[in-house]
Amino acid sequence: MTEPTSTEKAPGLLARIIGVIVSPKATFEKIVTAPRVLGVILIAGVLIGLSQGLPRLTESGSQAALDAQVKQTERFTGRPVTDEQYAQMQRFAPTMAYGTMIFTPVVMAIIVLVFSGLYFVVFNVILGGTATFKQVMAVTAHSSIIYALGAVIGAPVQYLQGTANPAGPFTLSALLPMLDENGFAARFLGFINVFSIWGVIVTAIGLAVLYRRKTSSIAIGLFVLTAIFATVGAVVTGIFAGR
Repeated sequence: MTEPTSTEKAPGLLARIIGVIVSPKATFEKIVTAPRVLGVILIAGVLIGLSQGLPRLTESGSQAALDAQVKQTERFTGRPVTDEQYAQMQRFAPTMAYGTMIFTPVVMAIIVLVFSGLYFVVFNVILGGTATFKQVMAVTAHSSIIYALGAVIGAPVQYLQGTANPAGPFTLSALLPMLDENGFAARFLGFINVFSIWGVIVTAIGLAVLYRRKTSSIAIGLFVLTAIFATVGAVVTGIFAGR
């Protein structure tokens, strides 16, 4: 199997970002011939960091984040948060906001490395592909723009709602409010949102272009992987919550 190779110059950063959103296949056909990684990782990380951090610097956003932290702590520990714990959370709230904005690009880079390594092992080592690791990273990094877009769109929605869910306001559990929020189904669907589904599809398109395979087959595999992660997350949160 031969992967795309060329000396053609890749489009500019802005063109690649827009292209991944509106025309992913055509854009990935250009990206994989001249892979670029750092710029798009930085942009995605900064956008997600600002989307999650800036609202916390406002009074209502800070309160929403604090309420979410209290709820999560009580769910994991099974005990009410004490006045002392609450005061400590309030004291560190600004630090958490700035820390989120500063360190999210680093976290994004680590996530891209991990998933690129996973894809590289599956498609190169197991399935015999010959793409370079940088090409795989380019696909993974550019797909992360979809998740960044979800964070940017979700931030004002959550601000107006007075909520602060790291998964955003567009989770599948939010679309099914009739579910018991403490039940497994709600916890499972809470780890999946509309933009993560879109991101999986875009990633599948990029890997299909790179390895000349069917997008549908890759998408199925990525959705299975997503379901596994969501199941683990739901089980772990259920254990901490004593359910």
